[in-house]
Amino acid sequence: MHTGALLADLLLTHGVEHIFGVPGGQTAALYDAILDRTPRLRHVLVRDERSGAWAADAYARLTGRVGVCDATVGPGAALLPPGLAEAYNSSIPVLAIVSDLPSGTIGRGMRYRGAAQQGMDQFGLLRPLTKWQAEVPSQAVLPDLVRRAFREATTGRPGPVALFIPHDIFDQPWDADAAPSPVASDKCFGSYPALRQPPSAAALADAAAVLSRAERPFILAGGGAVIAGAFEPLRLLAERLGAAVATSLSGKGAISEQHPLSVGVVGRIGTTSAAAAFAEADVVLLLGCKSGQNPTLGWTLPRPDQAVVQIDVDPAELGKVFPQTVPVLGDARLALEGLLSALGPASAPHEPSRVAWGARLDQVTAAWREERDRERLADTRPLLPQRVVGELSQLLGPEDVLVCDASFASGWGGLYHEQPVAGRHVLTPRGTAGLGFGLPAAIGAAVARPGATVVNLAGDGALSYAIGELATVVQQGLKVVTVVLNNSSLGYIRWYRRITFQRGHESEDFRDVDFAAVARGYGLPAWRVEDPADLANTLAEALKGDGPALLDVRVDPWQSPMFGQRQAVAAQLAQAADGTADAGY
Repeated sequence: MHTGALLADLLLTHGVEHIFGVPGGQTAALYDAILDRTPRLRHVLVRDERSGAWAADAYARLTGRVGVCDATVGPGAALLPPGLAEAYNSSIPVLAIVSDLPSGTIGRGMRYRGAAQQGMDQFGLLRPLTKWQAEVPSQAVLPDLVRRAFREATTGRPGPVALFIPHDIFDQPWDADAAPSPVASDKCFGSYPALRQPPSAAALADAAAVLSRAERPFILAGGGAVIAGAFEPLRLLAERLGAAVATSLSGKGAISEQHPLSVGVVGRIGTTSAAAAFAEADVVLLLGCKSGQNPTLGWTLPRPDQAVVQIDVDPAELGKVFPQTVPVLGDARLALEGLLSALGPASAPHEPSRVAWGARLDQVTAAWREERDRERLADTRPLLPQRVVGELSQLLGPEDVLVCDASFASGWGGLYHEQPVAGRHVLTPRGTAGLGFGLPAAIGAAVARPGATVVNLAGDGALSYAIGELATVVQQGLKVVTVVLNNSSLGYIRWYRRITFQRGHESEDFRDVDFAAVARGYGLPAWRVEDPADLANTLAEALKGDGPALLDVRVDPWQSPMFGQRQAVAAQLAQAADGTADAGY
C-alpha cells in the first residue's frame, strides 16, 4: 500500500466514481490503487490531458459532483490550462490531481528551465485558472488537503482546484491498518452547490417591489441558474409575473424552451425573439448571469432606463457591469423561492396588467420560430447547418445530451435545437469558447449519463483539435455520436475577414478531409452525407446503435448563427449591387 491508495480512498469518501486522464510515471501509484478499487473507482484513459480536464468538466455539469482529472508533472500539467480555464470561467468544480518532482528537489532551483527532468513552474501556470491550489508536503496532511480541495471547489461560486503531489510522497508506503483513520470527509462537499447561501429578507422585499411594478418583465437566466437547479422556481416566478425568460448559452435548460414564456437564447448568438423582448422590457432580472459580453449584446443591454434586479451567489458579480436597482446576494434557487413568497398570490390588485406584454411575446416568438423552421427545413445543397440541427432535434429524446463544440457549433446547437425539458441537456463551452471541447466533453457526458445518447456537434476545425479521442469512445464503448459540420474552413474567421477586411481568404480554409474514412480507421461506423434527402435516415441509423458513430456532413460555408454577421454581409452585398463597394469575397 502507498499514498496512491490513501488518495483513492479519500476520493471514494467524497463520492468520486470516475477519474479522467493520462498516466505518467509519477502518477502510477494512483493508477495502481484504482486497480484494487474497480468498479467502485474507475479510470477513463483519454489521449490528451486537455481532454481529461474537459471530460471532467462535462461530467461535473451533468452529475452535480466534482469532476476529477489527473496529469503528470511537466508536460501533462502544461496541457491542463484550456480545460481548467473553461471550468474556472463557467464556475464548474473540477479537481486536478497533478504529480510533481520529488520533494527533495523542490526549492533547489531544479524547476528552472527543466534542470530536473520535466520540471516547470506548475503552480504559476495553473494559479490564475483555479480557485485554490496546494502542494502536498507529506502523506500525513493529504486527508486535510483533499477535504479542503473539495470544499473549495463546491462552496460559494464553484470552480476548479489543483493538488500537486510530489513523486516520492505519491509512492511512499502506507499501512492502512496501522495508520490513524483519515480525517472524515464531509460528503456534502462532493457535490455542488455544497452550502447554499440564503438571501436577506430585506433584499428580497426590495426586489419583489420592483418586479411587481413591471409592465414588461424580462428574466435573463445564466449558467448560475442551472448550477443552482433553479428550474421549478424559475418557471413559477415567470408564470407569476408573466415574464419573458431568455437564457445565455450556458443557461440553456434553465426553463423548457417549449414553455410559452420562453423566448430562447439571448445574445450575439441569440434568437430574434429574445433580443426583442430584452430591448422592450422595463424591468430586467439577471439571474446567475455574469453580465458577459455575448448575452448582453456587447454590454448594450440592459439600458440605463431599464430597472435591474440582479441575483448572484458571488458578490463580485453584483453591479460589476450595470448599476443595480436591487442587488440580491444568494443562491439562485433560494432567492427565487424567496421572491415567490415575497410577491404573494398572483394578480395582486396593485400590479399592472401584463396582457399586452404576453401578446407581444407570443408575436416575437412565433416570428422567430417561423424563421427558424424555414431554415431547418431547407433542401439546399450544400446542406445548411440549421437543417442538420433540425433533424437532430427530431431524433433526440428528452434525456439525451447535445454537446456543442466552440464557435459556430455552439450557435447552431444553441439556437436551432429547442430543448423540450428543463435541466442540463445541452453543453457549450462559453467559459473560454475554446475549440476542441466537444469530443472530450462528450466522453465525460457519456460516462456521467450511460443511459443517454450523447451527440457531439462540432465543426471540422474543432474536431481536428481532439480527433484522437475517437479512439477513446471506441475503447470505452461509449454511445457518442459525432456530427461534423464540415465546411472545410474555420467558419467564424472566414466571416470575420469577409466583413472586416472585404478581401479573400488566407489561413482559414482547409483541404477537404473525409472524416468518415478517418473514423472508420478508429473503428467507428461512419457515413458522409452530402444530399439533404439522405440526412434524416443516416442520422437515425447512427443514433440507433449502442456504441459510437460519426457523420461527416458537408455544409454550406456561408452560413452563420450570428445575425449581426448576416446583416453585415447583406449590407455589403447591397452596396456591391449598386456599385458603391466590393462584394467582399
